[in-house]
Amino acid sequence: MTKEIIDQDARTKIEQELSTNFLIEAGAGSGKTTSLVSRMVNLIYTGTCRVEEIVAITFTKKAADELKLRFQSEIEKAWKKEQQLTKQKRLGEALQRMDQCFLGTVHAFCAKLLRERPIEANLDINFLELEDNQDRELLEESWNQFLQSIQDKNPEVLDNLLEKGIRVDNLFENVKMMKNYPDVEWVTTPIAKPDLQDTFKTLKRLLNDAKRALPKKEPQKGYDKLQSSITSALRKIRHIHTNQDKDIIDVFEEFDKNLKPTYNRWENREDAEFYYTQLTRLFEAEIAPLMKQWREYIHPMVISFIHDALEVYEKVKNERSLLNFQDLLRKTNTLLKEHTEVRKYFQQKYRYLLVDEFQDTDPIQAEMMFYLTSVNTNETEWTRCEPLPGSLFVVGDPKQAIYRFRRADMDTYNRVKELMIEQGGEVLSLTMNFRTLNSVTEKLNQVFEQQFPKAETAYQAAYRPLNAFHKDKQSDFYGIKTLTVPEDYSKKDEVIQKDGENISQAIQQLLKQGFQAKDFMVLTRYNEGIGRYAQILEKNGLPVSVSGEMIIGDMVEFKELMILLKALIDPTDAVMFTAALRGIFFGISDDELYQWKKAGGRFSIYSKVPNQLKSKAKDKFSIAITRLKTYYQWVRNLSPITAIDKVIEDIGFYPLLVINKHGRQAQKSLLQILEAIRQNNVKGISNYRNICTLLEKMVEEKTTVINMEEETDAVRIMNIHKSKGLEAPIVCLAHPWKHVNPETSIRQHIKRDDFSSKGYFAFSKNTGTFHKKSLAIPLQWEEYKQEELRYLTEEEARILYVAATRAERALVISKSARNNKKNPWKKLLEVTEIEDMNLLEEKKGLHVPNEKIITYEDYMKRNHNQLEWMKQSEIQSFASFTPTTNKEYEEVLDLDREAGGGKEWGTIIHTALEHIVKGNPIDRLVPNVLSSYDMSAEREKKVYDYIKHFKQSDIWHDLQKAETFYTEVPFGLRVERGNPLYHLIATNEHVDVYHVKGIIDLVYKVNNRWNIVDYKTDRIKKEQDLKKVKEFYQAQIVFYQKAWEYLTKEPTDAQIWGLFSHSY
Repeated sequence: MTKEIIDQDARTKIEQELSTNFLIEAGAGSGKTTSLVSRMVNLIYTGTCRVEEIVAITFTKKAADELKLRFQSEIEKAWKKEQQLTKQKRLGEALQRMDQCFLGTVHAFCAKLLRERPIEANLDINFLELEDNQDRELLEESWNQFLQSIQDKNPEVLDNLLEKGIRVDNLFENVKMMKNYPDVEWVTTPIAKPDLQDTFKTLKRLLNDAKRALPKKEPQKGYDKLQSSITSALRKIRHIHTNQDKDIIDVFEEFDKNLKPTYNRWENREDAEFYYTQLTRLFEAEIAPLMKQWREYIHPMVISFIHDALEVYEKVKNERSLLNFQDLLRKTNTLLKEHTEVRKYFQQKYRYLLVDEFQDTDPIQAEMMFYLTSVNTNETEWTRCEPLPGSLFVVGDPKQAIYRFRRADMDTYNRVKELMIEQGGEVLSLTMNFRTLNSVTEKLNQVFEQQFPKAETAYQAAYRPLNAFHKDKQSDFYGIKTLTVPEDYSKKDEVIQKDGENISQAIQQLLKQGFQAKDFMVLTRYNEGIGRYAQILEKNGLPVSVSGEMIIGDMVEFKELMILLKALIDPTDAVMFTAALRGIFFGISDDELYQWKKAGGRFSIYSKVPNQLKSKAKDKFSIAITRLKTYYQWVRNLSPITAIDKVIEDIGFYPLLVINKHGRQAQKSLLQILEAIRQNNVKGISNYRNICTLLEKMVEEKTTVINMEEETDAVRIMNIHKSKGLEAPIVCLAHPWKHVNPETSIRQHIKRDDFSSKGYFAFSKNTGTFHKKSLAIPLQWEEYKQEELRYLTEEEARILYVAATRAERALVISKSARNNKKNPWKKLLEVTEIEDMNLLEEKKGLHVPNEKIITYEDYMKRNHNQLEWMKQSEIQSFASFTPTTNKEYEEVLDLDREAGGGKEWGTIIHTALEHIVKGNPIDRLVPNVLSSYDMSAEREKKVYDYIKHFKQSDIWHDLQKAETFYTEVPFGLRVERGNPLYHLIATNEHVDVYHVKGIIDLVYKVNNRWNIVDYKTDRIKKEQDLKKVKEFYQAQIVFYQKAWEYLTKEPTDAQIWGLFSHSY
């Protein structure tokens, strides 16, 4: 701490040496905006330039708005104070023309240049700029367009990928990654296909030998990792085509994991050790190298496919005159590089370029700023462009470079730093900290002196101490503190809950000392947890303002909603049914589920409620099953999105979000998702299962959910990346139970030099929420991966620096008494003499001013008219009906069936038969459909057995001579009382009108007579049960027959096909 400004010489140079180019390395809290503004004001004050000749580039729109206010305010102050008329006139003119000075983001500046010279940039003069979310939607649209085109014109491309074990639906995430690197050369090298057969034969022999050592029955606690891999590999080998490399690779991958055995699950310890050793040796010596070669072999194919896909994306953008952020940079850079006259024009117009937060900007921006300021306007190599004296002023802090995932590049920063010095500029350091008290900075210096090297390296910035200007005055709360989660909290969810409660109590205590809610900022290392902390703080009566990419799919309420909606996909799915019952919407306990099972209840919505069940549990189950049946009726009778809307409304989901303090933004996000799905529904995605899958995907990916409400007295919650440039008197570093090894996320490495940029990309697919499986890699990928890891590991230290330096008075660090291995803040806990906060029990909740009690009688009196109107509106005027509605499925639910049936299997068979009838080839269709439902390849034979049986039927014989035929025929009609169909469907004597809709699987005409076929795929085991099932479906097929006769006025027959007593 010192009252002396130790870097005053540098600040004076910034303000006064206007003909020198500078790169300013401004530490956290060093007043860089003040220095930037002072230079801009002095450019005007000294007559060096006019205000419209200044361009100041900021990292965000918010920073630009702040800079505008500061700049205008300082110009006004200087104008009011200035006595010299000439200088006062300059300042006054600058105020009048302030709107002509460009202060904004680099993308906005690029758009401005391109709109001014669109012809030279080869652009439509009315081009539009794409926001990030619009760009993502356009990419997805282009991707689907590309896949459709490939399917129609070059299906062999898809076949080739499938033969290599690559499904195109696993490539879209990789396409999104590659879209961000259009300026980079994608490096790939063709190699010969590796021979897998010899090693595969060796593995099979070893596995067949190992099979004899496996326990005869699965151990009580399940197979260990080694046993699981052996049994899974043997099962796959039984069903694969041994001449297909992709199947062999699939077997190999069973051993790409830790196989350490659990000896008490083996009958013989020596066997366990022997096969563990043998399989590990074989994997390391032969299998792993072959898997690596295989991924290198298919890498060029994946690159080529993604390249072709992105060509369609680029074509769509060009046709619609759309530019994303990357296009704005690239096209502006090309415009300045290739058009000397344009460069001269803009150089004369914008004479002074000031760039803020340069350490986190795109590498293309570095090229662009050198072109715009260069002495030689004919030079096309940016590293040889020497800036005009004083024309370039760059501010950045390499210790705060944390956006590598968004293309920010330390190599580019370091190269610009070298060029500035080589070309006569100067690098200055600002280390005086005007933000943080010395009681915080002195301890932080202990940490960062160890985290940063004394001299900069290619991967890391040099250490610079935080020199505090302000000394704490021994106030009630200052310095570095900790909040400890007790040792008995060991699960992540429990730790977050307790940590959130700790932070809530700490803030409530400090509010009583005179602090305001807006004095607190809660930071998490990752997006995960933001919503939970917001919810916990709000439940404890604290106002909250959240900013950042909170994923609504992480909220408990949204997870439970998806469980409920997925339970309605297949009403016979016992697992999903049970999960829905246990969820927050029905609240049935494990004990009550046990009572249900013991009383003879079945886990299906068609189950009857056992009479012997205890009354309380009986009531809960009755309500739950009744409502689930209602929801399933909606799913079957209404459009999927309408059904989902009604379910969400009926369970009170929106009020639940309000009660649980999620606020308006979570509700708004869900409404936006549902509206987006409606658009997809219009485009043809109308199957409930697909809509449900799409909803879950969008909920899990909905990240741009909420943004901080400005100027509100509320605790601010966000992740570290959102906190850049912000500060608060007290900062809490939350969530001490998650730290991700950066190596797990490495998918690319970009190698830049003065003349080229080369990208090395690895492709993978998601195999779970946090797990990925490698698909393809470039040659020498491990070397490039380790190089990228060095950059990312060093970036972690910078992320810690950014987090810790947001605090003004106090930094509060969450930790666990159990262990801090997963704590992202653990390095900060190494400082000496940290005091743990003493938390007192606080009364939760806030006092509600002017509270008024409204009685039930008052409510009824005030709302009598509305309630009467609502009562009248509840009278049913019509009903809906489908032939599959209101069926008592419990009649056939208990019949013995072969495994592997259900709704998904029915959909697969229906799809296959539809294509067979239409004469379409199914050799690609069948494996693709099976794969889309995650069914094994061994089921393919079952599908063809069904097809074979169908082609041997009378139906197939009739189809060969049919006059006409239709598949999947939708129909709808209005049936009023008195209609001959009315008695077949009426379930409520008070309803006069039924709206009927349905889908007939197959209808064809032979000898002037219609024939209706309804496919059924129940896999019944016993011959005697077939009669029950046929009788059960009889009403449905009779209605189809009568309805078709009513619609066509022609004779019609109808039959059911597909009910067999053997395992088709």
